[in-house]
Amino acid sequence: MNSVSFDTTEAIPISLDDREVIDNSTNNPDIFRVAVSSVISPVETVKGYRPLLMYLENKLGKRVELIQRRTYQEVNDLLESGVIDLGFICTLSYVEAERKFGAQLLAIPQVNGYTHYRSITIVREESDMYGLEDIEGKRFAFTDPMSFSGRAAMIGELARIDRTPEDMFSSIIYTYSHDNSLRAVYDGLVDAACIDSIVFDYTAFLYPNITDDLRIIHESPSVGNPPAVIGPDATEEEFNLILEILLEMHNSVDGRNALDALMFDKFVQADNSAYNYIRNLIDTVQVDYDVE
Repeated sequence: MNSVSFDTTEAIPISLDDREVIDNSTNNPDIFRVAVSSVISPVETVKGYRPLLMYLENKLGKRVELIQRRTYQEVNDLLESGVIDLGFICTLSYVEAERKFGAQLLAIPQVNGYTHYRSITIVREESDMYGLEDIEGKRFAFTDPMSFSGRAAMIGELARIDRTPEDMFSSIIYTYSHDNSLRAVYDGLVDAACIDSIVFDYTAFLYPNITDDLRIIHESPSVGNPPAVIGPDATEEEFNLILEILLEMHNSVDGRNALDALMFDKFVQADNSAYNYIRNLIDTVQVDYDVE
């Protein structure tokens, strides 16, 4: 099997060392901290979000720092504790953050004209798998325990037929980013994976030689795109300032360039009801986030 590497030109080295501690008691008001959940791998995240961070820095008139963590739960913890000022997080992470500590929904990206996405299940093109019934006994990849598209959506689909991932698959791994899961299928490390449809489209645009060798065999119902959120203690003034910056990005050259780097059309005001499918899912199906 031929191996294709993701481009890491001009990549910024970063550390996801779990021992890193950020003391919120000494927060510098001249620093604006942004966290991005690991929807894509750390290097790809830095490459994609760097223009957006620079745009925020210019608009806010203060230094912007990017903080990354390995798991979605760790990013939620930073948001709850007030360590970060803005988070770009997963949809299920947002639903849990809203319920647990009152995270505030700001805006969502519109991508190729759409404000919603799906969980998709992918396999190798040459495989003999064409539906969920064909992945029984296969090696499967989830992204993160708190991911909708990378885990919970599949748990919900299996519950419909009275199955669980543990009795459905021969083995399960966690990759902690959707492009890692995609690559695990491509490289044959697993037989199938469920991932974010936006990440698949993003990869297809940048690396069609990879996605041409993959096939989608299942799609979940659609939900709102992964949102931008702020913590519960943010003031109305802070909320409105960040919201205005995001909503107006597409009207300037620098903002447009930052959006293009992420393949976003623009940010739009979020509709909280777009996440009701996820709320209903976790109310009816047991989704355990502590799986390590």
